[in-house]
Amino acid sequence: MTEISGFLLWRAGNAWQRQMRKLLKPYGLTPAQYLLLAGLRSLQSGENDLVTQAVLARHCRTDPMMTSQILRVLEKANLVRRSAHDGDGRAVAVGITGKGDSVAGEAGAKVEAADVGFHAVLGENADAFADALRVLMGERIRRRVKATAL
Repeated sequence: MTEISGFLLWRAGNAWQRQMRKLLKPYGLTPAQYLLLAGLRSLQSGENDLVTQAVLARHCRTDPMMTSQILRVLEKANLVRRSAHDGDGRAVAVGITGKGDSVAGEAGAKVEAADVGFHAVLGENADAFADALRVLMGERIRRRVKATAL
């Protein structure tokens, strides 16, 4: 019997997550915690710039309630700070701390290298695989145009 593609995708995802959990363990982070920390780092342009939890959840494509729960854990670890939003009484503003920025930067380089290594077995098919995953998630893929020398 042929394996169902969904189960293959699930198994591949689990293999990737195992690798990420092992890599992030020394930083005291889970893959979901790292995702939100790195996402916050990319959204925050300066140390005093705060973003809302809702904006971060949309940026990282995570569930807002899960985002809130994870941010509480990251706040206890002094990686992020949370406060009432000045402009919206319902919103929670989030900012990355110096420690969080440092951890995200150091871990980020290792995560990126591990991710490239994980997908290296796909060779020239890596971009097509990423596009296929985007299609499965309902996203529109960007067409890549190869640059040519003039």
